[in-house]
Amino acid sequence: MRPDESWSAVERWLGAPIATPLREAIARHGGGEIGAVRLYAIDELIERNQCYETQVYCPGYLTVGDDGGGRAILVHAALTPPAVFVVGHGSMSEDDFVAVGDDLASWLRAGCPLD
Repeated sequence: MRPDESWSAVERWLGAPIATPLREAIARHGGGEIGAVRLYAIDELIERNQCYETQVYCPGYLTVGDDGGGRAILVHAALTPPAVFVVGHGSMSEDDFVAVGDDLASWLRAGCPLD
């Protein structure tokens, strides 16, 4: 599937548009690792988000990666707020979000720090 078709599928599944900076970040870094974080490729997003029931417990958010230790990396699909969060896969609730970055681009440039 071409990237534009993949994004259309993700947006249909999510029921909302994906912010351009988020699309660009996933296109550039998805499928790879930065520090302890594995960022999902575009063709993994729907399956991973279904698996973790992100849309059920964190509407509007998208799981974009994980730390390999049981925590999801989430951002709001519209990047509003622009912050990057981690949350345990077993407690996918906004109440349990921990902000690890003020915005996606600077968090990626910093090497995806988790504390």
